[in-house]
Amino acid sequence: MNLKIHFVGIGGMGLSALALWARSQGYRVTGSDLNNGPMIEILKGAGIEVTLGKNEIIGHPDFVVRSSAVTEESIKGSVNVKILERMDFLSANIKPLVGITGTDGKSSTTLMVEWIALKNGLDPSMICGAVPLGLSNATFRGGKGGMVLEVDESDPGIENISSEIAVLTNLRYDHLDRYKNDPKEQLRVVNNFLKRAKRTVIPYDFDFGGTIKFGEYGDVTYNHISSDFKMQNFEIRYNGIRAEVHLPIAGIHQMANATAAISAGILLGFSLDRCAAALSSYPGLKRRLEVLHSGDITVIDDYAHTPDEARAALDSVRPYFKNVVAIFEPHRYTRLLQFHDEFSSVLSMADEIYVTQIFGAFEVEKKIDPIDVVQKIRLSGKNAYFAKVEEVSEILSKKMKPGLYLFMGAGNITHAAQKFAEVAAKW
Repeated sequence: MNLKIHFVGIGGMGLSALALWARSQGYRVTGSDLNNGPMIEILKGAGIEVTLGKNEIIGHPDFVVRSSAVTEESIKGSVNVKILERMDFLSANIKPLVGITGTDGKSSTTLMVEWIALKNGLDPSMICGAVPLGLSNATFRGGKGGMVLEVDESDPGIENISSEIAVLTNLRYDHLDRYKNDPKEQLRVVNNFLKRAKRTVIPYDFDFGGTIKFGEYGDVTYNHISSDFKMQNFEIRYNGIRAEVHLPIAGIHQMANATAAISAGILLGFSLDRCAAALSSYPGLKRRLEVLHSGDITVIDDYAHTPDEARAALDSVRPYFKNVVAIFEPHRYTRLLQFHDEFSSVLSMADEIYVTQIFGAFEVEKKIDPIDVVQKIRLSGKNAYFAKVEEVSEILSKKMKPGLYLFMGAGNITHAAQKFAEVAAKW
């Protein structure tokens, strides 16, 4: 296969995975990106030539695939080459064995399905929106057949993906700007994604005739037994059969993700017991309540960037630490504009709060100031501050005290978390 594909915005989690997949299929792959992110060295290590500093087409590819964060007008280079958006390329080339979408929990559920499959003798490839711990150093893992695919619900193109098994973790209307600001349009697209699948796993309260429904009144249910900071113990039931799950990661909310993954495992042909047993060695993902340092000072890095995700993260750690310091980087202007009251309320669960400047992603700047969130948090009686993300580690290091420092956000906050963890290790 001699086709040459160039990926613009190749350093992003989604596009880097597609580039690595294309490389594994024998395509000649090049890429470009404005920034030198963590995936660039992995791409280069796979033999992919990457140009940094601008959205540019290298050489003479047969066609170009662009990130959804990159406009076609911003791409420099040949004007005669065909340019595809990421989801168009994906839906035309990958027919997943299991496709997982939803507002929250996609990445965790994707890796859980992959892990269940691996532990039960299947070896599908995987494209995930986060990097697994202890399994792969990238968002793509090559296997021997089939694909477990995380499907980005923010992109309307998901309705063109045809899965053998489609999984919906949950649905809130978090990306309405991509759906004409119309919840009914996003619902239509998600329903079309489900309709194209041969079998489906959906929440019990979602109005769609799924093959398996999971949750409180579903076909597959779970009951919490006990939790500590790093272990979730719960019972799962299906068709009158019970099994205990011992999930070795933080976060009570992960029980719902695990139940969705086990439901997919059942549709893959595995028994309830074998699905439950597989998750006892589940490795977890980077930036999903990832402990960077533990001791008198514990530092956690988490991808939470919606109010519900931030609440889940704080709920997961609050019972185990007397002093919780939350450092939050807002992600996207439209999200903070829509949910600033919710963010203020949720972040007030911490004892001390730092809010940084907004990570805009691909959005045009809008009139919303993170200091507004800080001021609303202060009304609850909590100590809240604004800090630049590049300065927050230094600010915290000058007033360190025992407790948990929880860094949350989907942008540059992870670098601050890593920097502060290095400081905490010397404290």
